[in-house]
Amino acid sequence: MSHAPFFPRRTLRAMALAALLALAACAPRIDLPQYDLPRPDLQAFRERFTEPALEGNGLAVRASLLYSTPTRANRTDVQLYGEYARPLRMDVRAGIGTMLALMREDSGGLLAFYPDKSRAYAHSDPVIGAQLLGLPFPFSLRDLAMVISGHFETLVPEEPDAIHVLPGGGFAFNYNQGPVRLLVLDQYGRPQRMEGQLSKYFRTQAEREGQPVSGKREWTLKFEAYPEDDGDPVGPAKRLVLLLPKGDSATLRVRAVDVRREPWASKSLALALPPGAHFMSLESRPAPAAASDVITGGGDDAEQRHENHDDGTSGSAS
Repeated sequence: MSHAPFFPRRTLRAMALAALLALAACAPRIDLPQYDLPRPDLQAFRERFTEPALEGNGLAVRASLLYSTPTRANRTDVQLYGEYARPLRMDVRAGIGTMLALMREDSGGLLAFYPDKSRAYAHSDPVIGAQLLGLPFPFSLRDLAMVISGHFETLVPEEPDAIHVLPGGGFAFNYNQGPVRLLVLDQYGRPQRMEGQLSKYFRTQAEREGQPVSGKREWTLKFEAYPEDDGDPVGPAKRLVLLLPKGDSATLRVRAVDVRREPWASKSLALALPPGAHFMSLESRPAPAAASDVITGGGDDAEQRHENHDDGTSGSAS
């Protein structure tokens, strides 16, 4: 009578893990149409990433952001939520859950509040304001929300000024105007990377430490982890990698994007400064009205938190 071989539990767990990894490695890739000419490739990009209407009125994004320099790295958790047409809110927390920054972008510009120092800053241009405050992404929160959702119409011009064939497949499209000066598409019409010029307001970590930056002041944004590459339904890239001068980089890993079909309640997107907060305008503008709390969080329970606060319970992050 034969007996089945005996394996210790640790060995069985290792074998199960190996089997799961093997299945993941063999996940089917979605067969997308391929293009060997630039115009059909660009049209495929437009049909997927610029022409479709936005799904819903807004969104709620949960992501992690790793900002790295040659000497340090800092990981934070990010919530970006609100209306595509604005206002939009962004809450940034440390890995241990401590609130680091709360931001609001609307038609009046950008307002940012830092609870640890009880300081707030504002600028009427959301891009300039973000760059003065050291945010890595070189465009507005609205543009970032659109790109995370897979929509590029606010950034990429309609017609390129030059086209180049890439040796490994795909094409590069150059633009003389606009925030994006180079768009690289793979042979499936998907964005692989974008490049643009940094404004004079943005400073890398090296510049903040007094080191000059020579050469071109440019940014590069790479798009990785398309879900169809793992056999999942077609969707936007889940990983955005921003490369900056002097070795700075920022990697945004998108964990979830929840489409918001109903309009957000105005309170859910408010950013009211607590009493005693020190306000500094990055240009000439009055301080916002103070309030007793700062509302945070873009989840489905945001309105409930406001209702709780109205009843006298805590809803403050300050």
